[in-house]
Amino acid sequence: MKAVKIGGLSLILLAAACSSSRKTEASDTAPMVRSSYQRQPLYIDGSDNDWVRPLPYAIKEEYVSYSISNDEKNLYILLTTASRQEQQKIIEGGMSVWVNTKGDKSNGDAVGIGYPLNEQNDRDRQLMQDAQPQRYQHKAVRLEDKHTYALYGFNKDTTIQHHTYGDSNAAGVNMRLDYNNHGDIIYEASIPLQSLYPDHTPGTSYPTGNLAVGIFIEPLPSGTRVPRESGGGGGPGFGVGIGGGMGGFGSGVGLGLGVGHEFGGGSRRPNRALFDEAQIWQVVRLAQK
Repeated sequence: MKAVKIGGLSLILLAAACSSSRKTEASDTAPMVRSSYQRQPLYIDGSDNDWVRPLPYAIKEEYVSYSISNDEKNLYILLTTASRQEQQKIIEGGMSVWVNTKGDKSNGDAVGIGYPLNEQNDRDRQLMQDAQPQRYQHKAVRLEDKHTYALYGFNKDTTIQHHTYGDSNAAGVNMRLDYNNHGDIIYEASIPLQSLYPDHTPGTSYPTGNLAVGIFIEPLPSGTRVPRESGGGGGPGFGVGIGGGMGGFGSGVGLGLGVGHEFGGGSRRPNRALFDEAQIWQVVRLAQK
Protein backbone atom coordinates (compact mmCIF):
# COMPACT_ATOMS: atom_id res chain seq x y z
CA MET A 1 0.00 0.00 0.00
CA LYS A 2 1.28 3.43 -0.90
CA ALA A 3 1.15 5.80 2.00
CA VAL A 4 -0.63 8.48 2.70
CA LYS A 5 -9.45 11.80 -0.42
CA ILE A 6 -20.66 19.84 -8.93
CA GLY A 7 -23.48 21.81 -8.40
CA GLY A 8 -26.87 20.05 -8.93
CA LEU A 9 -29.39 18.27 -6.84
CA SER A 10 -27.78 14.93 -6.32
CA LEU A 11 -24.59 12.97 -5.95
CA ILE A 12 -24.98 9.75 -7.91
CA LEU A 13 -23.28 6.71 -6.46
CA LEU A 14 -22.30 4.30 -9.16
CA ALA A 15 -20.71 1.48 -7.22
CA ALA A 16 -19.51 0.63 -3.76
CA ALA A 17 -16.99 -1.79 -2.40
CA CYS A 18 -15.21 -2.37 0.83
CA SER A 19 -12.27 -4.62 1.33
CA SER A 20 -9.68 -5.34 3.94
CA SER A 21 -7.07 -7.94 4.61
CA ARG A 22 -10.09 -10.10 5.53
CA LYS A 23 -11.34 -9.66 1.92
CA THR A 24 -14.77 -8.49 2.95
CA GLU A 25 -16.53 -7.36 -0.23
CA ALA A 26 -19.67 -5.38 -0.99
CA SER A 27 -21.50 -5.92 -4.24
CA ASP A 28 -20.34 -3.89 -7.24
CA THR A 29 -23.87 -4.19 -8.64
CA ALA A 30 -25.56 -2.37 -5.75
CA PRO A 31 -28.36 -0.02 -6.88
CA MET A 32 -27.53 3.63 -7.43
CA VAL A 33 -28.11 5.88 -4.42
CA ARG A 34 -28.75 9.61 -4.45
CA SER A 35 -27.39 12.04 -1.88
CA SER A 36 -28.18 15.73 -1.39
CA TYR A 37 -26.14 18.38 -3.09
CA GLN A 38 -24.54 20.79 -0.60
CA ARG A 39 -26.36 24.07 -1.13
CA GLN A 40 -24.51 25.45 1.88
CA PRO A 41 -20.80 24.69 2.39
CA LEU A 42 -20.07 22.29 5.24
CA TYR A 43 -18.08 23.69 8.15
CA ILE A 44 -15.12 21.41 8.90
CA ASP A 45 -14.91 21.43 12.68
CA GLY A 46 -14.99 17.77 13.76
CA SER A 47 -18.75 17.90 14.31
CA ASP A 48 -21.45 16.12 12.32
CA ASN A 49 -24.25 18.54 13.21
CA ASP A 50 -24.48 19.95 9.68
CA TRP A 51 -24.53 16.57 7.90
CA VAL A 52 -27.75 14.92 6.79
CA ARG A 53 -28.66 11.89 8.92
CA PRO A 54 -28.80 8.98 8.65
CA LEU A 55 -25.49 8.63 6.83
CA PRO A 56 -25.94 6.69 3.57
CA TYR A 57 -23.18 4.11 4.06
CA ALA A 58 -22.24 1.76 6.87
CA ILE A 59 -19.53 -0.91 7.08
CA LYS A 60 -20.68 -3.23 9.84
CA GLU A 61 -17.36 -5.13 10.01
CA GLU A 62 -15.61 -1.89 10.99
CA TYR A 63 -18.47 -0.30 12.98
CA VAL A 64 -18.20 2.86 10.86
CA SER A 65 -20.63 4.99 8.87
CA TYR A 66 -19.64 7.52 6.25
CA SER A 67 -20.91 10.00 3.69
CA ILE A 68 -19.57 11.80 0.60
CA SER A 69 -20.98 15.04 -0.74
CA ASN A 70 -19.96 18.03 -2.87
CA ASP A 71 -20.81 21.54 -3.92
CA GLU A 72 -19.38 23.74 -6.67
CA LYS A 73 -16.01 24.11 -4.94
CA ASN A 74 -15.32 21.17 -2.62
CA LEU A 75 -15.61 17.45 -2.13
CA TYR A 76 -16.69 16.60 1.43
CA ILE A 77 -16.02 13.35 3.29
CA LEU A 78 -17.34 12.28 6.70
CA LEU A 79 -16.60 9.13 8.69
CA THR A 80 -17.89 8.37 12.18
CA THR A 81 -17.92 5.55 14.71
CA ALA A 82 -19.32 5.15 18.21
CA SER A 83 -17.21 2.05 18.87
CA ARG A 84 -14.48 2.65 21.46
CA GLN A 85 -12.42 -0.11 19.92
CA GLU A 86 -12.70 1.30 16.40
CA GLN A 87 -11.86 4.74 17.76
CA GLN A 88 -8.69 3.34 19.27
CA LYS A 89 -7.87 1.59 16.00
CA ILE A 90 -8.16 4.87 14.12
CA ILE A 91 -6.15 6.89 16.65
CA GLU A 92 -3.33 4.41 17.22
CA GLY A 93 -3.21 2.57 13.91
CA GLY A 94 -3.76 5.59 11.72
CA MET A 95 -6.05 6.41 8.84
CA SER A 96 -5.76 7.81 5.34
CA VAL A 97 -8.31 9.09 2.83
CA TRP A 98 -7.67 8.84 -0.92
CA VAL A 99 -9.35 10.33 -3.98
CA ASN A 100 -8.68 8.82 -7.38
CA THR A 101 -10.06 11.09 -10.12
CA LYS A 102 -9.83 8.28 -12.68
CA GLY A 103 -12.47 6.31 -10.79
CA ASP A 104 -10.09 3.43 -10.05
CA LYS A 105 -10.28 1.83 -6.63
CA SER A 106 -6.54 2.25 -6.21
CA ASN A 107 -4.36 4.75 -4.40
CA GLY A 108 -1.68 4.44 -7.09
CA ASP A 109 -2.77 7.60 -8.95
CA ALA A 110 -4.69 9.17 -6.09
CA VAL A 111 -4.17 12.15 -3.83
CA GLY A 112 -4.25 11.37 -0.13
CA ILE A 113 -4.66 12.76 3.37
CA GLY A 114 -3.02 10.91 6.26
CA TYR A 115 -4.37 11.65 9.73
CA PRO A 116 -4.00 10.42 12.33
CA LEU A 117 -0.64 8.94 11.47
CA ASN A 118 0.70 5.93 13.32
CA GLU A 119 3.71 6.42 15.58
CA GLN A 120 6.15 5.31 12.91
CA ASN A 121 4.99 8.07 10.55
CA ASP A 122 4.11 10.69 13.18
CA ARG A 123 7.37 12.59 13.35
CA ASP A 124 6.42 14.85 16.27
CA ARG A 125 5.43 11.97 18.54
CA GLN A 126 8.47 9.96 17.53
CA LEU A 127 10.74 12.88 18.49
CA MET A 128 9.04 13.10 21.89
CA GLN A 129 9.43 9.37 22.44
CA ASP A 130 13.11 9.51 21.51
CA ALA A 131 13.71 12.44 23.87
CA GLN A 132 11.76 11.01 26.82
CA PRO A 133 11.40 7.24 26.33
CA GLN A 134 10.64 6.63 30.01
CA ARG A 135 7.63 8.92 29.75
CA TYR A 136 6.15 7.76 26.47
CA GLN A 137 7.06 4.07 26.33
CA HIS A 138 3.91 2.85 28.08
CA LYS A 139 1.71 5.90 27.60
CA ALA A 140 -1.64 5.29 25.90
CA VAL A 141 -1.97 7.19 22.64
CA ARG A 142 -4.62 9.89 22.68
CA LEU A 143 -6.03 12.05 19.92
CA GLU A 144 -4.41 15.08 21.56
CA ASP A 145 -1.00 13.46 20.98
CA LYS A 146 -1.45 13.54 17.21
CA HIS A 147 0.13 16.72 15.89
CA THR A 148 1.10 15.85 12.32
CA TYR A 149 -0.88 15.16 9.16
CA ALA A 150 0.42 14.30 5.71
CA LEU A 151 -0.63 15.14 2.17
CA TYR A 152 0.32 13.08 -0.82
CA GLY A 153 0.11 13.84 -4.54
CA PHE A 154 -1.51 17.28 -4.43
CA ASN A 155 -0.36 19.84 -6.99
CA LYS A 156 1.42 16.98 -8.78
CA ASP A 157 3.93 16.79 -5.94
CA THR A 158 5.49 13.34 -5.69
CA THR A 159 6.76 13.85 -2.14
CA ILE A 160 4.86 13.41 1.10
CA GLN A 161 4.16 16.78 2.67
CA HIS A 162 3.97 16.86 6.48
CA HIS A 163 2.06 19.63 8.23
CA THR A 164 1.18 20.50 11.80
CA TYR A 165 -2.43 19.69 12.57
CA GLY A 166 -4.60 22.78 12.38
CA ASP A 167 -2.31 24.69 10.02
CA SER A 168 -3.29 25.61 6.48
CA ASN A 169 -1.68 24.05 3.41
CA ALA A 170 -1.12 24.99 -0.22
CA ALA A 171 -3.64 22.43 -1.47
CA GLY A 172 -6.44 24.05 0.54
CA VAL A 173 -7.33 20.75 2.23
CA ASN A 174 -9.24 21.17 5.48
CA MET A 175 -9.51 18.23 7.88
CA ARG A 176 -10.60 17.71 11.49
CA LEU A 177 -10.94 14.73 13.83
CA ASP A 178 -12.80 15.13 17.10
CA TYR A 179 -15.54 13.71 19.34
CA ASN A 180 -19.12 14.90 19.20
CA ASN A 181 -21.37 15.36 22.23
CA HIS A 182 -22.37 11.68 22.14
CA GLY A 183 -18.77 10.45 22.28
CA ASP A 184 -18.68 9.40 18.61
CA ILE A 185 -15.45 10.11 16.80
CA ILE A 186 -15.98 12.37 13.77
CA TYR A 187 -13.61 12.66 10.81
CA GLU A 188 -14.39 15.47 8.36
CA ALA A 189 -12.46 16.63 5.31
CA SER A 190 -13.04 19.12 2.53
CA ILE A 191 -10.89 18.95 -0.58
CA PRO A 192 -11.01 21.76 -3.17
CA LEU A 193 -12.07 20.43 -6.56
CA GLN A 194 -9.37 22.60 -8.10
CA SER A 195 -6.79 20.58 -6.13
CA LEU A 196 -8.30 17.34 -7.42
CA TYR A 197 -8.27 18.67 -10.99
CA PRO A 198 -5.23 20.99 -11.11
CA ASP A 199 -5.48 21.37 -14.92
CA HIS A 200 -9.12 22.44 -14.75
CA THR A 201 -9.98 25.79 -16.31
CA PRO A 202 -11.60 28.03 -13.67
CA GLY A 203 -15.15 29.08 -14.50
CA THR A 204 -15.97 25.91 -16.41
CA SER A 205 -17.77 22.79 -15.21
CA TYR A 206 -15.76 20.08 -13.51
CA PRO A 207 -15.52 16.63 -15.12
CA THR A 208 -18.56 14.39 -14.72
CA GLY A 209 -16.57 11.16 -14.68
CA ASN A 210 -16.24 8.82 -11.74
CA LEU A 211 -14.29 9.53 -8.56
CA ALA A 212 -13.13 6.73 -6.28
CA VAL A 213 -12.87 7.67 -2.60
CA GLY A 214 -10.85 5.29 -0.44
CA ILE A 215 -10.75 5.20 3.36
CA PHE A 216 -7.88 3.09 4.74
CA ILE A 217 -8.00 2.27 8.45
CA GLU A 218 -4.72 0.72 9.52
CA PRO A 219 -4.35 -2.16 12.01
CA LEU A 220 -3.69 -1.57 15.67
CA PRO A 221 -0.02 -1.98 16.57
CA SER A 222 0.80 -5.45 17.84
CA GLY A 223 0.32 -5.97 21.56
CA THR A 224 -2.11 -3.08 21.96
CA ARG A 225 -4.48 -3.36 24.90
CA VAL A 226 -8.01 -3.03 23.58
CA PRO A 227 -10.76 -1.34 25.62
CA ARG A 228 -14.06 -3.08 26.25
CA GLU A 229 -16.96 -1.65 24.31
CA SER A 230 -19.54 0.29 26.29
CA GLY A 231 -22.62 -1.44 27.64
CA GLY A 232 -22.98 -3.93 30.48
CA GLY A 233 -20.68 -4.55 33.38
CA GLY A 234 -17.58 -6.58 33.80
CA GLY A 235 -13.88 -6.09 33.53
CA PRO A 236 -11.80 -4.80 30.66
CA GLY A 237 -11.22 -6.54 27.37
CA PHE A 238 -7.76 -7.36 26.11
CA GLY A 239 -6.44 -7.68 22.59
CA VAL A 240 -3.11 -9.16 21.61
CA GLY A 241 -2.19 -9.02 17.96
CA ILE A 242 0.58 -9.37 15.46
CA GLY A 243 0.02 -6.77 12.77
CA GLY A 244 1.71 -5.48 9.69
CA GLY A 245 1.14 -2.28 7.71
CA MET A 246 2.77 1.10 7.89
CA GLY A 247 -0.04 3.45 8.82
CA GLY A 248 -1.24 6.18 6.51
CA PHE A 249 1.67 6.16 4.09
CA GLY A 250 3.61 2.91 4.43
CA SER A 251 4.31 0.21 1.95
CA GLY A 252 2.80 -3.23 1.92
CA VAL A 253 -0.63 -4.43 2.92
CA GLY A 254 -1.68 -4.48 6.55
CA LEU A 255 -1.98 -8.07 7.64
CA GLY A 256 -2.74 -9.16 11.14
CA LEU A 257 -3.52 -11.90 13.57
CA GLY A 258 -5.36 -11.04 16.76
CA VAL A 259 -6.24 -13.04 19.81
CA GLY A 260 -8.66 -11.41 22.20
CA HIS A 261 -11.04 -12.01 25.04
CA GLU A 262 -13.93 -10.02 26.47
CA PHE A 263 -14.79 -10.35 30.12
CA GLY A 264 -18.19 -9.43 31.49
CA GLY A 265 -20.79 -7.53 29.48
CA GLY A 266 -20.51 -5.31 26.45
CA SER A 267 -19.87 -6.01 22.81
CA ARG A 268 -18.03 -9.17 21.86
CA ARG A 269 -16.53 -7.91 18.65
CA PRO A 270 -13.87 -10.28 17.28
CA ASN A 271 -10.59 -8.63 18.19
CA ARG A 272 -8.96 -9.97 15.06
CA ALA A 273 -10.67 -7.21 13.05
CA LEU A 274 -8.79 -4.61 15.08
CA PHE A 275 -5.45 -6.01 13.92
CA ASP A 276 -6.42 -6.09 10.25
CA GLU A 277 -6.22 -3.22 7.81
CA ALA A 278 -9.57 -2.14 6.35
CA GLN A 279 -10.01 -0.55 2.94
CA ILE A 280 -13.32 1.09 2.12
CA TRP A 281 -13.87 2.26 -1.46
CA GLN A 282 -16.80 4.27 -2.77
CA VAL A 283 -17.14 5.26 -6.43
CA VAL A 284 -19.14 8.46 -6.96
CA ARG A 285 -20.04 10.90 -9.69
CA LEU A 286 -19.85 14.59 -8.90
CA ALA A 287 -23.20 16.34 -8.90
CA GLN A 288 -23.71 19.12 -11.42
CA LYS A 289 -25.62 22.31 -10.70
